[in-house]
Amino acid sequence: MNTHFGSEAINPKLLTIKRENIVNSLGVPSDKADEYLTGLIDELIERCMQLCTPRAGITIYDNPFFSKENGTMIIKGTSFNLNRMVTSALSKSTYIAFFAGTCGEKTGEYSADFLKKGHGLEGLIVDLIGSEIAEGVAEYIHTRISSEMVTEGLSTTNRYSPGYCNWPVSDQHKLFMLLGGNNCGIKLTESSLMIPIKSVSGLVGLGKDVVNRGYACAWCDADHCLYRDKK
Repeated sequence: MNTHFGSEAINPKLLTIKRENIVNSLGVPSDKADEYLTGLIDELIERCMQLCTPRAGITIYDNPFFSKENGTMIIKGTSFNLNRMVTSALSKSTYIAFFAGTCGEKTGEYSADFLKKGHGLEGLIVDLIGSEIAEGVAEYIHTRISSEMVTEGLSTTNRYSPGYCNWPVSDQHKLFMLLGGNNCGIKLTESSLMIPIKSVSGLVGLGKDVVNRGYACAWCDADHCLYRDKK
């Protein structure tokens, strides 16, 4: 088992960006979006895909210890307060893959430039596209991990991120410590905010007996979670 995949550039063409997600995030029903709006979104998606510089980094460790009662995981001497639900989902894992990914700084700068010039709609759309690209990076990472694990005879759990269903965002610093140099150049503020903003991080459980069960949104109160209602 390799302990890491390193930090690598991702070809933007490998990321799936859905126009309908942008439309829905604007609060417009998909069947109500006019040609001007859909054309503008398509144009901005194309430009953002030219600007973005997505990267992914993964580091894997073995022998995690879980306490379902306390909702904690200890790995490499570092304790994570995952909460009971996430700990239960990971409890059969024999390895944990920590990951980070980003779409880079350019989309954020592009959005800020629109807003500075008073083009609020374009700025908002670009910001939403940046979020979609970041989610695409997370999906790419998860798929990559799952594909690699098949050759090892292992399955993967869902991916979980700090902030998911009461996992404290402050654990982000511990996660980045264990990532080591595979953090894709992402920096953390004291309050655990990732810079560039359009970045993702988290972990995936690996093992012969783990299961990917989907996200238990009905039991989670995180309204703005990246994974809410993902299938």
